[in-house]
Amino acid sequence: MSSPTIHVLPNPSGITSERYRTDAFGIAACKFIKCMPRHGYQVVHYGHESSTVDCEHVTVITNQDFAPPDDPGAMLYHRQDLTDLYCERVRSMLASRVKPGDIVASFYGCAHQGAVRDVSSDAFVTEPAIGYPVDTVFAPYRAFVSYAWMHYYYGHHRQLMTPNWYDAVIPNAFDPQEFHYQSRKSDYFVYLGRMISTKGIDLAIQVTQHIGVPLVIASSGRIAEIGYAQTPPHVEEIGYVDQAQRRALLAGARCLMAPTYYIEPFGNIVAEAALSGTPVLTADWGGFAENVLDGVTGYRCRDFDAFVKSAQLIVGGAIKSRACRQHAETHYNLETVHAQMHQWFERIRRRNFYHVT
Repeated sequence: MSSPTIHVLPNPSGITSERYRTDAFGIAACKFIKCMPRHGYQVVHYGHESSTVDCEHVTVITNQDFAPPDDPGAMLYHRQDLTDLYCERVRSMLASRVKPGDIVASFYGCAHQGAVRDVSSDAFVTEPAIGYPVDTVFAPYRAFVSYAWMHYYYGHHRQLMTPNWYDAVIPNAFDPQEFHYQSRKSDYFVYLGRMISTKGIDLAIQVTQHIGVPLVIASSGRIAEIGYAQTPPHVEEIGYVDQAQRRALLAGARCLMAPTYYIEPFGNIVAEAALSGTPVLTADWGGFAENVLDGVTGYRCRDFDAFVKSAQLIVGGAIKSRACRQHAETHYNLETVHAQMHQWFERIRRRNFYHVT
């Protein structure tokens, strides 16, 4: 089966570039664009003028519409005015450019629903990286970043009796070369992520204080934003870190703390830590139940005592750095994940569940 053109629709309020790494959906689109031509696809990207992509690019949002943030750590949040403008402009572009058999890949859910309204009924509208709210999913063909998130979608939409055979679970992808594997660790634990209390930052601070190890917090925010009048003595806040700083920070850490209170769809930082040879401490739900091998690449915990005991085990060397790296490198590398994406597209395009080639 010959490969079609893939038309990539990114975050309408974002810029598809590895510069803006806090936009997880933009980064997923970057990796997709980089890898899918290896499987024979032509790829066209419809997005912001300042996007940096390795494929044909069509400008939809200009620098005048939305000026690129000076801060690469800026979170590119949803803006309805940009979404409306994006859909208005790209709708006619897709109607004229998308051919029968082509694939439209939406990386931002129902923000693109208006944009695909006039796409040929013989094309395939897909969402290849669903890790966003399940009530914003709109496409008939869906790939979720974890089984946890797919089943949450089915429960939310009352599809427990009618799941879709053409849906898929495909994890997020990572380039192992972006991370430095290091088996000899420093003493510090690290939290790396957004400065919101539901990420479990309080718990990370309390656990590390209890066992007497330093905690480095790398975030564009400050813990004063979540109620701390002063920084605890064992905590060091270093602010937003760029890609090189992130690489060194993860490689040197004894442990990554990711005790998120809510259900994480996947939890990218867990895979990034593992590629650095760094074990993790997480909650025991959501994507963590799939990407953290309890007792092998880290520990999933359900109460404070479990976090403390697990942290002490990690300090004592119970988790081997090599096991962390091998698991992530095997399951989440760019080639493996995008080969799964290619296989999913081929299955969709056959249109016949019973057809085997």
